[in-house]
Amino acid sequence: MKLLLSLLLLSAFFITSCATADLSLSKSAEQDFYKAERLFEDEQYARAVQYLGKFTAKYPYSSYIVPAKIIRIKAAYANNEFILSETLAARFIDAHPAHQQRDYAEYMLGMSYFKQSESAKHEQVFSKKAKQTFTALYQRNPNGEYAQEAKKYTQELTNRIAEHEMFIGKFYAERGLYVGAINRFIVVKNNFSESSAAPESLYWLASSYIALAQQTYAQQIIKQLEKNFAGNEWQQKAETLM
Repeated sequence: MKLLLSLLLLSAFFITSCATADLSLSKSAEQDFYKAERLFEDEQYARAVQYLGKFTAKYPYSSYIVPAKIIRIKAAYANNEFILSETLAARFIDAHPAHQQRDYAEYMLGMSYFKQSESAKHEQVFSKKAKQTFTALYQRNPNGEYAQEAKKYTQELTNRIAEHEMFIGKFYAERGLYVGAINRFIVVKNNFSESSAAPESLYWLASSYIALAQQTYAQQIIKQLEKNFAGNEWQQKAETLM
């Protein structure tokens, strides 16, 4: 029993020592870089971020500076410091626009925005930034390592932004504010035709036109529904409007 207690205390001592290890730099960039790597590998993300901040300030021209910057982005993101990982990724892209790690930094920039984005019921500032970043990454290098992930997130964000427009449009329509509703539904129709909300937006647009006695416009939208989304539940529902 005493032996077990001693082993537990010794283990706790080593864990505590590791977690409180000195974060001062040595005179060797190589030695300090590998120390930063160990901190990251040990999942001491906050300490790795702090240590690598000191490293990049002391060794701005070291051969280890690029991998150090990349690890710091990873550590900040892993520690849920998304504003910091966003800032670090943007700085990397500005400083190394042609580097082979550019794609990774751009992907992490998009993911940092994505993690700060909110549901469709809220403003989509970060969703729009994330979509723009992922779209640029895919268009610049469609065969790159992160291209398919970027494409996937672009579609997800497109749906979310469109759903936000729908949320506001339906809010207006349900309160009889049809002009404001129509403006929102037209945004989805014109700018998010590839989103999952596209057929629903046409239904609500036709419904809003009918509420304003704009039968001709409503018929045009219903025909568009029939052409582009035949058999869709919103197309079938639209048949009952006229």
